[in-house]
Amino acid sequence: MSASIDFYFDFSSSYSYIALPGISRLADSSAVEVNWKPIVLGFIFKTLNHAPPAADSVKGRYVFRDVERSAELAGLPFKWPQPFPFNSLTAARVFWYLAAADGDKAVEWARAVFHASFGEGRDCSDPDVLGELASALGQDPGELLEATAKDEVKGRLKEVTGEAMERGVFGAPTFFAGEEMFWGNDRLSQLEHHLGLK
Repeated sequence: MSASIDFYFDFSSSYSYIALPGISRLADSSAVEVNWKPIVLGFIFKTLNHAPPAADSVKGRYVFRDVERSAELAGLPFKWPQPFPFNSLTAARVFWYLAAADGDKAVEWARAVFHASFGEGRDCSDPDVLGELASALGQDPGELLEATAKDEVKGRLKEVTGEAMERGVFGAPTFFAGEEMFWGNDRLSQLEHHLGLK
């Protein structure tokens, strides 16, 4: 029986992008089922009265460089999106709209958004950019973008964000194996160890 992992992420999270190779490795294993769960991290930050370090602060400058080094180490193309951070709400709603009918297409969408934003530096808060990604995946851009206004789609994103908060999520990416939580792309090795995969 395969293990199940919940992968909470925000499309505007650079470290979530860096986690993709590790998540892909786990997902490709017959021993693991990965549940992709985009959330609104900004809402969690606001609720917890938490803010990421300013880009021009000592910690902010370190984090920016750490992200660049980490992407290189992971073998990922990297370019900071402009603006950063960007509003990821629409991209996340599209994911949940697609996921209601086809989980694989939703994951394909997630990978495309991450690559466009952090691999190419594109603004994935821009409906035109998201529309181009939809077309490239064989989806109807108008249908996807219109769906983001549906109450059930908006409600699903709110529901999963609330679920994440109840489970103690305070940053992204966050992974759960059962109720055991692992925060950060650099904790994937601990997750694998916990699952007996290393």
